[in-house]
Amino acid sequence: MSGLFKNKTQWNKHLFTILLLGILTGCGSEASDNNAVVDNNPTVGDNPTSDGGSSTDDGSSTDDGSGTDDGSGTDDGSSTDDGSGSDDGSGTDDGSGTDDSSGTDDGSGTDDGSVTDDGSGTDDSSGTDDGSGTDDDSGTDDNAGTDDSSGIDDTVAEINKVIISGTIKYERVPVSTAGLDYNNIESLPVRGVAIQAVDSDGDVLAETDISATGTYSFEVTENTNVKIYFEAKTVSTSDATWDFEVRDNTNDNGIYTFSGSSTNSGTEDSTRNYIIASGWDGSAYSSTRASAPLAILDTIYDAIQLVVVTDPDVKMPAADIFWSINNRASSGEKSDGDIGTSHYTNNTLYILGAENSDTDEFDDHVIAHEWGHYLEDNLSRADSIGGSHSNGNLLDMRIALGEGFGNAFSGMVTSDSQYSDSYGTNQSNGFGFDLEENDNVNPGWYSEGSIQSILYDLYDTADDDADTVSLGFSAIYEALTSDDYINQSSQTSIFSLIHSIKTLNASSATAIDTLVTAQTSTTDDNLGIDVIADNYGSTETHLGFENTLVENAPYKKITDDGVAVEVCSNKTASQYSNGLGVRQLMRLQVASAGNHTIAVNYSRGENIETEASDPDFRLYLNNTFIGASEEENASTESAIAELETDEYILEVYDYNNFVDDNNFGGNVCFNVTVTAS
Repeated sequence: MSGLFKNKTQWNKHLFTILLLGILTGCGSEASDNNAVVDNNPTVGDNPTSDGGSSTDDGSSTDDGSGTDDGSGTDDGSSTDDGSGSDDGSGTDDGSGTDDSSGTDDGSGTDDGSVTDDGSGTDDSSGTDDGSGTDDDSGTDDNAGTDDSSGIDDTVAEINKVIISGTIKYERVPVSTAGLDYNNIESLPVRGVAIQAVDSDGDVLAETDISATGTYSFEVTENTNVKIYFEAKTVSTSDATWDFEVRDNTNDNGIYTFSGSSTNSGTEDSTRNYIIASGWDGSAYSSTRASAPLAILDTIYDAIQLVVVTDPDVKMPAADIFWSINNRASSGEKSDGDIGTSHYTNNTLYILGAENSDTDEFDDHVIAHEWGHYLEDNLSRADSIGGSHSNGNLLDMRIALGEGFGNAFSGMVTSDSQYSDSYGTNQSNGFGFDLEENDNVNPGWYSEGSIQSILYDLYDTADDDADTVSLGFSAIYEALTSDDYINQSSQTSIFSLIHSIKTLNASSATAIDTLVTAQTSTTDDNLGIDVIADNYGSTETHLGFENTLVENAPYKKITDDGVAVEVCSNKTASQYSNGLGVRQLMRLQVASAGNHTIAVNYSRGENIETEASDPDFRLYLNNTFIGASEEENASTESAIAELETDEYILEVYDYNNFVDDNNFGGNVCFNVTVTAS
């Protein structure tokens, strides 16, 4: 018997800040900046005052735009970066280079301020004294031969200002189920980002926010060398608050930044327009993929705005989004780019970027889907157990809700029901599905396809099939963020979310029931959803599949009276560990506070016999994971836990069914008892 529960999961997060400067291209009446700064100097801090403002930098330390790396996925950039927090930047970079702005500033050869007298050599009052006894220059004059108007003029010269304004855009490559469409690249405004004017010493001269249309404007001193600078982050500190930053997990987690070349401000107002390029030359990525971080950030900005319209005072915890040209679909160290797939974890998004394999920076549905997980985790509640999944799978109801919501949310953010994801050589392949498609494979409460259809139909204004209700995003968001939903004793599922939506929108309850129950098979009695009456699916009759040993259900009930309840853990050869039936949830009603012995003992099985069985269990209270008992014991598992008078959720499973890379699994049942000491 094991002792008191231990939470075996620990999360660690280390952040380092360096600069990674991208490419801007632009033009202006005062400055023409057609190939601006590329500076990946890892010694530079996140304060632009520590950047010497040099006009060119070969970017060789971490940037595939150096001219020697086509970003094809064969250069993971790890040879000179051990990810430890110190980066030698692959050599030396004095940043001295060549300043391409030196021949493109038409104001640099004429300084109309040259006729301005700084007073240092000429004073028109220096030889004139009317001897009247009063001298306006000095205030007093004893006319005795002393005159403080000695030729030194202490008049402060007027500081003249000019306005630098312009538009910042980035290149976005459209995506469809046929992949990325490089023939129709769009230039879209950068939004929600702070922009600075920085002088040659790195001091910030002015700062403003780029508008929703990509425009900016600020005043600076005339005849001053100025460069435009901004970072791939969006921040708000008043009313609704947030802080989202796009960083490179393969280069000490440095934030992507963008800088124009240093150009003289001249004596007249000027315009500096920039388009941040995708790096695509018509057949391949041949230069820095500078627009990728901004494309990711722009999709997230849309997601933020969707929330803010409903909740103007929302407080969003800060989060990082990690993207790199080295991020690929392989397992290993994330600092090397081996992220597995685009995913959300622990308040962090990881996005694929390996060209000719799988790039997701322009796949806006993918980005919005992952940010939807952030929303659930930070503003609502997420009990999803994660893992592999696809439409048609019979899933644990918790992951079915999380993935179904993520898909539906992506359509709400993009105002596009067609989910698309690109991949393959030249990103020319893709797959997807229509959120409006209601004829799902294996429909039911365990189907992400059914759940995405239900939630998107609740959101949209179009009536189709069984959909006659249009509640908008606000109804879904208010249910997700309600105290009752966040603090429910049940686990999150389509049952608890729909019950919350119906409670808050009672007048639409009948239409919601019609929409939900339409996700029921007409040919298989096991597949579907009944009218949802509570958080637990207590009246559900469609169980997904028929267990030949013990009937499965969304939840089984048990009390602390010591009476055994038989449950099963069932895994077929085609299932993952997050499949329906692998884990059985139980509603544990504790009547007597104090120490309790929880015991799970093998009772019978198919494919898994007594000596091979390894039962385990986990315990939850409301939205809190209490602990787990996961000893390597054959056929039995038990632990002592101190419990309050409350309803807990007990999760029971067999370890053989719990591990994806274990081909050994099957249908095994246990007698579960909870006994007060």
